[in-house]
Amino acid sequence: MRFLSDTLVVDRTDQVSMQVLAAGLPRCATSSMQAALESQHIGLSPCMHFAHIAPNADRGDILLDALRENDTARRHKLLHKLFDGFQATTDFPGAMLMDDLMDMYPDAKIVLNKRPGGGRQWEQSIKVLSWGGSPVFYTLCYLWKTDRNLYTMWRCITERCQRTLGIAADEVWTAKHYGAHNAWIHAEAAKRGREVFEFEPRDGWESLCTFIGKEAPKDEPFPHRNDASEVRMIARILYARGVISWLALGGVVFGTVRWLVKGHLF
Repeated sequence: MRFLSDTLVVDRTDQVSMQVLAAGLPRCATSSMQAALESQHIGLSPCMHFAHIAPNADRGDILLDALRENDTARRHKLLHKLFDGFQATTDFPGAMLMDDLMDMYPDAKIVLNKRPGGGRQWEQSIKVLSWGGSPVFYTLCYLWKTDRNLYTMWRCITERCQRTLGIAADEVWTAKHYGAHNAWIHAEAAKRGREVFEFEPRDGWESLCTFIGKEAPKDEPFPHRNDASEVRMIARILYARGVISWLALGGVVFGTVRWLVKGHLF
């Protein structure tokens, strides 16, 4: 299941560089965008998505090192370890690191995938992910490194968004965050003389394919993956896995102490 396991092996020696940077925030049709970019019609596979980070402790460690690194050259070196071998990116972490990615992949096309309904709709939608930064989640799921990483990523990216976008702590994950992020993408692209193509899934294949330089399919709907229910299910699974792990550890400790007390100490 996505976000729980990842068997993707990426050839980082592949000379094909990143072709498309989808710069929209999570919950802006990022999974639908990934499906479209990886489809036979566009053919940019693999496409980086948080689903390739969350279940992979090694990638999570690299990302956290990059988020904490203030030196641009060293940060880019770390990010190349994550993104090289991918032909496109969408969702977190790419969306929040777009200034770095624009510099690392100067020939990639920039697509700003937006949330239908704008900032207010996005503010309501992003709440489905808020459990990732919850102290309860951190405590219950602490025994799993991937889950500890997930919690720390949420905290690190929250702090990065405040610095990058110039918003207050209570404005992160609000409509103001959404608007500030989209304005930041346009500003960073303008600094580099890069074009930004704004896109919503309802626009369909035609405009996206034209911008990327691919032929649009005929009579085929644009992918629609509403993964809110999937995310809720994953949260339940992670919480349950965390509780079971603590219970198992408690059982082992209890059994060991009892064996020592009865078998050797007294």
